[in-house]
Amino acid sequence: MNNYNDFAITKVTKDELYNIMQKKYEDGYRLSQICSIAFEGYNEVIYSVNKDYLMENYKIDLPIDEEIKSFSDIFPAATLYENEIKELWGVKVVGMNIDYHNKFYRIKEETPFKKQITVIKKEDTKDE
Repeated sequence: MNNYNDFAITKVTKDELYNIMQKKYEDGYRLSQICSIAFEGYNEVIYSVNKDYLMENYKIDLPIDEEIKSFSDIFPAATLYENEIKELWGVKVVGMNIDYHNKFYRIKEETPFKKQITVIKKEDTKDE
């Protein structure tokens, strides 16, 4: 049995990620999720795959102006996640098997979650 606290995130480049996803598919993994968050100047996108109760997570930091190739040719379910991150966070996903052209959700505001956040490191404080 795996330790459920061991869900590390491996940082990779977008070029490495496509090859990793292809290999994971060939090894019998399934796509669990794709999620994104916008930071200053880039989107952090995490891809998770699993097999036999083992989840692996791969993270890329994608500059706002860069595109990423769709994984829907490897994992067909990626189409749903990719339409979501494209529409809500503004991630530039190209080559999707099914592209909803920003009509996946019924939302009033374009890319509502794209508002870039600033990460501020919390200073260590001593209890007095």
